[in-house]
Amino acid sequence: MRKVGPGQADIAANRTGEGTRMKKIGVASFAMLLAAATAFSGCTKQNTAESPAKGSEDPKASQAPSASPVKEEGYSLPIVKDGSVTLRYGGWDNWYAPASLSQNLPVWQEIEKRTGVKIKWEVAPVAQYTTSMQAKLAAAKDLPDIIALPIELSKAIESGVIEPLDELINKYAPNIKKFMADNPTEFNKMKAPDGKLYSLAAVTTGGAMTDPFGFLIRKDWLDKLGLQEPKTLDDWYNALKAIKEKDPNGNGKADEIPFMPQYGYKGLGMFGNALGLHLFYSNGYYPDENGKVRFEWMTPEAKELVVWLNKLYKEGLIDPGFLQKTEETIIAGISRDQVGSTIHFLSRAGQFDTLAQQAGASNANWLLTIPPAQPGYKPHYEKYGPISGNWVISKESKNKEAAIKWLDYIYASEEGNRLVTFGIEGVSYKMVNGEPEYMDFVMKNPDGLDPANTLRSIGAYPPTPWIRAAKGPLSKSPAALLKNNPKSLEQAKRVESMMVDNEPFAVITAQEIEELAFVSADMQTYIDETIVNFITGKEPIDWEKFTAKLKQYGIEKILKVSQQQYDRFINKQ
Repeated sequence: MRKVGPGQADIAANRTGEGTRMKKIGVASFAMLLAAATAFSGCTKQNTAESPAKGSEDPKASQAPSASPVKEEGYSLPIVKDGSVTLRYGGWDNWYAPASLSQNLPVWQEIEKRTGVKIKWEVAPVAQYTTSMQAKLAAAKDLPDIIALPIELSKAIESGVIEPLDELINKYAPNIKKFMADNPTEFNKMKAPDGKLYSLAAVTTGGAMTDPFGFLIRKDWLDKLGLQEPKTLDDWYNALKAIKEKDPNGNGKADEIPFMPQYGYKGLGMFGNALGLHLFYSNGYYPDENGKVRFEWMTPEAKELVVWLNKLYKEGLIDPGFLQKTEETIIAGISRDQVGSTIHFLSRAGQFDTLAQQAGASNANWLLTIPPAQPGYKPHYEKYGPISGNWVISKESKNKEAAIKWLDYIYASEEGNRLVTFGIEGVSYKMVNGEPEYMDFVMKNPDGLDPANTLRSIGAYPPTPWIRAAKGPLSKSPAALLKNNPKSLEQAKRVESMMVDNEPFAVITAQEIEELAFVSADMQTYIDETIVNFITGKEPIDWEKFTAKLKQYGIEKILKVSQQQYDRFINKQ
């Protein structure tokens, strides 16, 4: 399963957060562990980014589906006569909860008008959908035509419930075929170990650079306290301590919460960036400068981080309820003018400003900070993506041709992409010199919504497969969001050179899953509980015992497999 996205999962799992971060792992879940990521929009985004497939080691396998001799037919609009085909779509519901996809939102009304295809939305909040769809997939009955896959792709392939897409794309999806030919890296990352394409993924390469995920802090509070933007761990400690003790919100109460993250200890793990670690999207599985994959939670740098986090926790500089914090609780704290810093997407800064200003903080100014870095380390943020989620067509679908044409339209055609990224002309965007430009409804929403949730309220920025590319005709949305927002543009440019790729691994193969069969399924639970206990002081920090226990659980087997995945990935570049 790929990351759905911290955006989509507005971490990937922001709403699931847009996805569900790693839970206790069984054997099959090691694919998630090795390739994982959030709970980004979402995520926990329930996500894990799949990487380039084994089959693409063959030069022929890395070609887009056009390698097939199948006669190309394509399609014209409408795809079918009005109402003659209804596709069942099973997936997570809108990341903006008040506007369910089942309400037939304006964007999807327009798509139905243009394609002639009706959609029956079989959607639910992430947890409910995941449970119900997993049961349906296990039974292999009553499956929708198009499915947002809540299980690992390899499981779905092995069970035989999903349709390979290569021939369908060759014959009926010219826009998908062109996009994959123009973007081979993303295409390779979508492929299965057998070299075939079974799923489409959201592409986030454009958003990763224009809407980075990192540390946000109240710059106006720093100014009031006479502090500079924190750039090292010592700077962050001093800033958080001042926020706690010096009443920057000016209400005479010690009610400030210096740092309120989400995603549990993973959110705290972002401070590991300061020590050269990659503990957030990559979950600590990352190659060192010599190409040797390490589990970075076992390193001396991680111990240094945990000791530092324990100090912050003991002094009340981290929200004591950090394990339970969600998107909603952070928003509530910001709305009370109490939160000094958090982790989120840059695009949320404007919304945070508005919320704090509505609480009486007229000068509220949230800033995306430079990534923290200790002396001797280079500052970095991990990029979200480059792909997120798995959307498949069920083997039992009676409307596969219509399904792939509909997906081609919403996913990779310029017209369909404009609808899912810009929304409705005259409502959310207008054309200026031949280019779409967001209107005030999006950039200055009267209800105080941030741009992403404003677009979601009408059906755009959806939990369906969609593309925000870094280049080409499907790349216009990210730049348009920044065009009339000089503050965000400046902040994105400040960290642009500091963005690094996450999860540089090829997709796990069936043989590699078999190699992991004897790794203890309790290992991830042990990691989660032990790190939390170290941070909160419930258990003394004993790094030797911690690392020794991981070796007993079988961490070396995981590192062996992830090294194979990394080497396979590098050899294809």
